[in-house]
Amino acid sequence: MSVAIALLAGVTIAAPHLLRLESAHPATAATIWLSAICLRALVVLFAAIYVIFYLPATGLFSLVTHWCWDTLPVLTGQRGVDGHRIGDAALLAPLLGISASLAWVCFGLWRAARVVSRWIQRITIGPGPQHSVIVGEHDIFVAAAGLRRPRVIVSAGALTTFDDEELAASVAHEHGHIARFHRVALLTAEIARAVARFLPGTQQAINELVFQLERDADQWALRQLHDPAALASAICKAARPHIEPCTVLLTLGGGGVTQRVRQLLVPSPGVPTRRKRFDLVAGGMAILVAALTVALPLAGVAGAALNSHSTHKTAEHHCRD
Repeated sequence: MSVAIALLAGVTIAAPHLLRLESAHPATAATIWLSAICLRALVVLFAAIYVIFYLPATGLFSLVTHWCWDTLPVLTGQRGVDGHRIGDAALLAPLLGISASLAWVCFGLWRAARVVSRWIQRITIGPGPQHSVIVGEHDIFVAAAGLRRPRVIVSAGALTTFDDEELAASVAHEHGHIARFHRVALLTAEIARAVARFLPGTQQAINELVFQLERDADQWALRQLHDPAALASAICKAARPHIEPCTVLLTLGGGGVTQRVRQLLVPSPGVPTRRKRFDLVAGGMAILVAALTVALPLAGVAGAALNSHSTHKTAEHHCRD
């Protein structure tokens, strides 16, 4: 059963890298990528639970710890070293690594949010169009900033460079990020990446998620009856290719500028049957993530009980000896 679940999770994680999601709705594609990122984290957590709780109950663990320590007094310096205790301490390494990575990412997000908030307060000039805030930056800059109380910021450079329609479309794009709760999706993805950072393909999955969220915000702006050409022009003017996407600062010119502009200017209608298949894939992946999330603490409790029972039997065996 566990092997089947592992194979299913592996196939599901690899699926988005093999699918052609250009014709999928942006929200559907974003759901698929976010689910794949969460599945990566869940796989790592299940592996850590197995190593910490289930591996010590196997005969292989007892054999390795006994052979490595009890029979090598030269390395231990004394014959009384307990190999199982050393082995148990080594098993905590995955948990310590995951905890350290999570703490570092959470600290980084908190620090970034604080820096952005102070930066906005320091250079704010006044209220801008469509409930935005104007900041004193000469660069062309339009973004949705903040986590708890996000707001749209527009630089003075953007005000002087964009025409009226470009400005309205770009601000609508950033309001789309806020209205569609894209910061929550990216926050979830960042936490999952902290757990699964060592799995290959995780960074690519994050980049693809950012791209799909940008596409979703583009579609939000178009649904507000803004001109696609005006939005594409604003994206090109605000493009900043060397700026990494940030959870607390979603900029207009970040994430697949060339592909987004091409889709805005030459939209490709998606095949209805193909879109339905993508919807089914997204729903199935979301259900799998929810099921494994519920199963994770249950596996931990069962593993702790198994480990406790194994430890008790080992203690009884030593007492008989």
